[in-house]
Amino acid sequence: MGAKRMARLLDHLILLCGCIVMVGPVVVLAVDLLSTAGIGSQIRDLLLSDQILGYRLGLRQMLVNSLLLALGVAGLACLLSLPAAFALVFFRLPGREWIFGAILLAMFFPIETRILPSFAVMHQLGLLNTRAGMVLPIVASGFGVLVFRQFLRQVPNEVIEAARLDGAGPLRCLWDILVPMSAPMLAALFAIFFVIGWNQYVWPLMLATTRQDMVTVVSGVARAGPGAVEGQVLALLALLPPGLVMLVSQRWLMRGLTSGIH
Repeated sequence: MGAKRMARLLDHLILLCGCIVMVGPVVVLAVDLLSTAGIGSQIRDLLLSDQILGYRLGLRQMLVNSLLLALGVAGLACLLSLPAAFALVFFRLPGREWIFGAILLAMFFPIETRILPSFAVMHQLGLLNTRAGMVLPIVASGFGVLVFRQFLRQVPNEVIEAARLDGAGPLRCLWDILVPMSAPMLAALFAIFFVIGWNQYVWPLMLATTRQDMVTVVSGVARAGPGAVEGQVLALLALLPPGLVMLVSQRWLMRGLTSGIH
């Protein structure tokens, strides 16, 4: 009994150390910000200002830009990943393993490593300085397809065959059967892709070549600098939405991802 209690105590100490390492910088930032004289009025002025960091947009517009980017990446990634995995698993496509391998290649080349080709493609498509051009290259990742494919391979073929005997087509099988079964995984992947989209820094700066109204909160933090009050306020605001999303979705994160990777 003593050994089990010591093992449990050690586990909790390790978790506590991890929490301190992860949350410590945020606490230090918050304490440093709150100890600044007149911080309340400065934050109010930032929220109400129509111009910040030399840009002709307010702090609320920065938050809207970041939110639209994160929601666009998360929603579109989930919307495309599940049908792609469904086609790779349940359709007898010629060379589908090669297709799956080609999709996975995008995981090894993040947007920062392919930023120049992506910029050239967006320029040719006329998507520079647009929100669509900001979202689409980030969505090009094989992670969602990988997770959904591993999950769908565990679905018994008898379930799909029974639905086909009842007259259900591929889209109805996907919508009525597989989407409800994949709900925890959809929630988990939505949270992950939301954080990925929210934390983008280099690509939004590269794409918005002439529009100042597309600056995100993360870009504003880098421009203001860590020592300025504006930078500290933006840093705290940049932490809140992804942190809230992860807290709300933590119930589905482990349940969804562990059910798909076996």
